[in-house]
Amino acid sequence: MERRPDPESPERALDEALARAKRHAKSAVAEALEALRALLDAASLATSGAPAAHNGLFESVDRWIARASRGLASEGGLSDGIAAEIAAALDQEIGRWEERAKTDDDARPVLRAFLGLREVLWELGVRRPRASAPSEPAPRSRRIQRVAVQG
Repeated sequence: MERRPDPESPERALDEALARAKRHAKSAVAEALEALRALLDAASLATSGAPAAHNGLFESVDRWIARASRGLASEGGLSDGIAAEIAAALDQEIGRWEERAKTDDDARPVLRAFLGLREVLWELGVRRPRASAPSEPAPRSRRIQRVAVQG
């Protein structure tokens, strides 16, 4: 008697392979965030002699990178609330470094690093929630009239 292959076996194998890939991707991103955190420490130590966690310029960034890294490394991943909080903090830091980069050329690499981090996190679904639609309709603008001009 010939044994038939289990028809669910390829699907199960695919699901398992995708689950493994997701776990490895989350771990890789968590490690990349820790590498970024180490670079942040290096920048902080070079500029102030203190690690990022004890530097007023970098402490908030260090804190949310650490939180994101722990969230990604855990089985549960990032909750929507933590993801939104991280995205909001990142947007705030980007705004701060954009202002600083207008007068300080040394701030531009930091700004570019934050912009790159935001892009990576965006691809992973870490985003600020969209603003809700306004409850009142927007005021109507005056209608433009077309007038034929001879000449």
